[in-house]
Amino acid sequence: MIKIKYHYTDDFRRKGFTIKGHADFAPIGEDIVCSAVTSNAIGIINSLDTLAKVKFDSVIGQEGFIECLVHEESLNEKTDLLLEHFELTMKSIQKDYRNNIKILKK
Repeated sequence: MIKIKYHYTDDFRRKGFTIKGHADFAPIGEDIVCSAVTSNAIGIINSLDTLAKVKFDSVIGQEGFIECLVHEESLNEKTDLLLEHFELTMKSIQKDYRNNIKILKK
């Protein structure tokens, strides 16, 4: 199961996410749930970097693990919008694949 944890500042502003695990929906290379989560995460990280030009506290991409934490001084309306978009997309995927994705908030 993929576990997605959202991270917030002390004043509840979105600052990033951590993704762990595998969906186990289908064999490696055929897993549409893993592909959807991974491609959306990478897309948001690239957009934060290129469009919002943020500084990151952490960007990690490894087998079964993705983390993106935006430096608090870089948080702005663009980062809010992009990270909210990611949350909404993950919620939409989870709606159809509840046995494969668990969303946590921190």
